[in-house]
Amino acid sequence: MTESALKNYFDENISLEELKNDMTGTKVQTSHDVFSYYVDTLADGSYHLNENHILKICNEAIQGNLSSSELDIISFVLIGSDFFEWDSERISNTLFDWNNRSINFPITKKNLELWKHYLTTSIYKLPEYNNWNFHIELQKGICNKYDSKWQPFNCKLNIGVGGNLLYEPIHGLRHPASKRTTGWFIWTVNYSDDDNFFEPLCAEHLLQIRPEIIKYLGLSPGFRFLTDNKGYEDVWQDDQLLKI
Repeated sequence: MTESALKNYFDENISLEELKNDMTGTKVQTSHDVFSYYVDTLADGSYHLNENHILKICNEAIQGNLSSSELDIISFVLIGSDFFEWDSERISNTLFDWNNRSINFPITKKNLELWKHYLTTSIYKLPEYNNWNFHIELQKGICNKYDSKWQPFNCKLNIGVGGNLLYEPIHGLRHPASKRTTGWFIWTVNYSDDDNFFEPLCAEHLLQIRPEIIKYLGLSPGFRFLTDNKGYEDVWQDDQLLKI
């Protein structure tokens, strides 16, 4: 890959397809694949990058026009280049994430949206949406607030989900756990006793759907919660849940 192609892409002198054609045959050394390294470089001068340059790449990836491997190549070339320079921590962190996805965060549409949010606001929310352990102290805080024993579970286990989790408000209750389940049932529409109302969902998948409710999931069996995206929160104990 040539630095001149990247420069011309940032300056809007060539299209994305022309940039991608320039990647053909590029081989890079990464943390998750082992390749040889060959990049044609510009000998003189420098080019100052700002967040808008990286946002341009990020938006193309969100739209599905750049693959994770293509992001890998671009980020690797920029990181190793003496021609491109920047003084933004947001750029450094984003490029490092893209080039080290096996030890940081996978390239998903949700994560790309979070990198875009970070580049525009400086608010870095990737751990919240990717790391279950990020929520442990929050769970303990909720348990202390509502006098519950902290009772965590393996995030690979299932919860029962009713309705679209993107809707509001969101309800949750916890029965005693049974085999391969957490005891948690969460729903966002009118509750139903229909046997098909709840469907199993691996709890870990909540990270990229509704990470803000994970803080409630350390509550022990016999607790309920009700919350919405406007800041409403109600948590209470319901001993009837322990009889089911």
